Amino acid sequence: MVAGALPPVLEEPVWFERLCRPTWLLPPVRDGAARVAFVSEHRPGEPDRDLSVGLPLYLAESVRFATEAATVAVTAPVPPGSGDLPARELDASLLVTTAFATTPEGRRLLLRVDGPSGAIVETELAAADGAELGETIAGLPRRVTDAVRSTGIPGTWAPVYASPSASLAVRYLHAHRGCLELGDASLYPPADDDTEIVSARRTVVKALLSALADFAQRGRGAFPTLLYFGGLAGAFAHGSNLPLDFRLQTNALCMEAKDPRDLAFRLSALALRLQGDVQVAERRAHTLEGTGDRALAEWLRRVEAVR
Repeated sequence: MVAGALPPVLEEPVWFERLCRPTWLLPPVRDGAARVAFVSEHRPGEPDRDLSVGLPLYLAESVRFATEAATVAVTAPVPPGSGDLPARELDASLLVTTAFATTPEGRRLLLRVDGPSGAIVETELAAADGAELGETIAGLPRRVTDAVRSTGIPGTWAPVYASPSASLAVRYLHAHRGCLELGDASLYPPADDDTEIVSARRTVVKALLSALADFAQRGRGAFPTLLYFGGLAGAFAHGSNLPLDFRLQTNALCMEAKDPRDLAFRLSALALRLQGDVQVAERRAHTLEGTGDRALAEWLRRVEAVR
């Protein structure tokens, strides 16, 4: 795990590098696979920025698990009308652009999927209230995946992945944004910096971690846990001690998992090490080594190097 500025694009899910690259979790991508880029348009000062940041990360993750495409996500909203730039810069064969708009009738979500010959999908989805917005967001992965597959990119099936329910979909976008921001070096000023700035940034970090921990506990799924652990790892990588305030939540998620095939059990080999429970983490790692999974064994060696 390397601390630093946020990358302009992510070529794997937002939690992937933070969690020591768990390649055993992702479907393989063959050399020369088609690339799909995800971009969100947003004007400064418009509402829904959190959703605009989280949506391309969420869609890139879902398409990564549902197709044989390589995916890249732009990590910040781009100005309207410039959505074609990332496709050229990233050599993407498909560009998925989203944008939120607020009207007196409610929110609108604009979705466009562009290929080399122009638009494949261009639609506007209305959401009069929060419930409709959740249903709309929960249904987007299927719409985008169908569009990607229609271009000849094969689909795949990853049993570990499931799209969030409509009731959790909006929080899922916020969780992606929170996980991303916890890797931002600007949130962690030096301890000898201005005390008000340090205090304000610590408050932001704690709030982001708290929201992710709550989502992981309420979501009760593999991917809320991944986003929470990815947020913890991002804060640890920048030297923050705030993740230790969440040992109770982390222990609950880790220790409830008893089966080595369970995602939380596997990730506990890293999460428990990060919070200082090295002996328990090593016992978990020893159990996992007995599975004979080569990719998992390579990941465990990377985990052992974490200090």
